[in-house]
Amino acid sequence: MRSTRKMCETVSEVVLDLFVDKLLLAVKLDASGVLDHHAIADLAREFKIRGRRKYLNRAQKIAEDWLSRIEREIWDQTRKHPFERVLVNRFSYLFPPAESLANDTAVSRRALPGLFLAFERMAGAEFIQQCEATGRGIFRKVKEERGDTFRWMNFYGDQSANDLVDDLLVVIAWGFRDIEVRLAWLRDLINANLAPPEDYAFEGPAVDNWTLGDRALLELLQALFSDFNDKLKADDSRRHVERRYGTRACEALEALLAQLDASS
Repeated sequence: MRSTRKMCETVSEVVLDLFVDKLLLAVKLDASGVLDHHAIADLAREFKIRGRRKYLNRAQKIAEDWLSRIEREIWDQTRKHPFERVLVNRFSYLFPPAESLANDTAVSRRALPGLFLAFERMAGAEFIQQCEATGRGIFRKVKEERGDTFRWMNFYGDQSANDLVDDLLVVIAWGFRDIEVRLAWLRDLINANLAPPEDYAFEGPAVDNWTLGDRALLELLQALFSDFNDKLKADDSRRHVERRYGTRACEALEALLAQLDASS
């Protein structure tokens, strides 16, 4: 995906090229073919003042075109992977700017490729593909129903989409019998597959050297499974979970929630 950092570099290069062209033209027009520092300073002032509108419009057009392409790429990506988006929504409050990366409970979006890879290895590629295909179907249905009024919150609040996330989490929960080993495996796998920092430069300068720590990983998992905390405590919702996943699955979820709570 295109990054805002790259966009800024492109705009800077264009503006610099324009000024260099102005200098070269001035050298050609000067009888001596040499510009002293006073002449260069005068040209710089003229470039900033007289050419401001002309060059600013050019830079703005580059930025707008670049951002438009970014928006299209983001939309294409989220349209293809709406299941991942509703999954991530459960812990998105841990991302900057809601949380600063200086906080050891914050999570950078750089963690997402490794997290998705971990889930694929724990649940199986075929199961993840089924979730993604079903998620796309739910997304299309919600978007068609809403039409021009569609907002992502409509999809995030859809019960079928959230049931799909719960289906994955129940499968994942079975993989935490030895929680210390699983947490270390998750942390190392995610850190070995971090997205390039320039993709998320908007998260701040700390993104360059960010890695997922133990506390942030616990916060992420607690956020993902937090809905089950409430569902398993209330009789009606617990019966619904038992009917959908079975008694043993409920026990596995309760064990995981207790371990996450004890580890935090």
